[in-house]
Amino acid sequence: MSYLDELRESLRLEGGDVITEDWYDDLITYLEKIEKGSAVDYEGVIHKNLIPDANDKYVIGSPDKKIKEIHVSDVKAENVSANVGNFSNNVYVQGKKVIKDEDPIKISEFFDYAKSQIEQAVRDALLNLGIPPKPHLLGYKVDYYAPAMADIFLHNLNVQFDGRVRVKVVGNKDFYTYMKFKPNVAPIEIIAWLNEGKPIKANTWKEMDFTVNKDDEVNVKVAPTTRITILIYNIPEA
Repeated sequence: MSYLDELRESLRLEGGDVITEDWYDDLITYLEKIEKGSAVDYEGVIHKNLIPDANDKYVIGSPDKKIKEIHVSDVKAENVSANVGNFSNNVYVQGKKVIKDEDPIKISEFFDYAKSQIEQAVRDALLNLGIPPKPHLLGYKVDYYAPAMADIFLHNLNVQFDGRVRVKVVGNKDFYTYMKFKPNVAPIEIIAWLNEGKPIKANTWKEMDFTVNKDDEVNVKVAPTTRITILIYNIPEA
């Protein structure tokens, strides 16, 4: 039993009990404990942590009767509803930092995201006008000596948009082409013929399309060893 509980019990009176000076002292002590020792005193000043006796049960304020101002160092509540908020330090929404007035801004921090959003908006506008999307050049080699079954590009080419990859190639002899494909959704690498497994004739331009998704990786191989010129485009889906 806590000291406050003991005091409360000592103040209980029954018929015929005599009120003594000690009873008055206990009463004063009890009132002082309630007034000054409580988590919140009569003036509304908090002296201790306010911890609810049950989880996810109580609400402070209501839609009709709101708290005017709350001043805190850190908010870790699951839900916070407010009309106005003033934050002197960082604010995060879904894990992303929110830019506040007078915050220093580095263009590099959001350039890539803004660029992708603008590009998508331009593509959408062109599609609405009936204009097909412009192919995006991923990589090229000119008059390149391509060893048999070696990757033509030192690093795989990263697909920028959902849609197609177009391989445009010409060689100085009859040769076969292979696509090396790494989908972004699975840890695998696939190497398979292009052009339905048929050879590409010497000094003849050939275009071949391959369906891809954003962040897939592609590369090209040829056989036998051939001197080629090759361009790889990423064509966004219409």
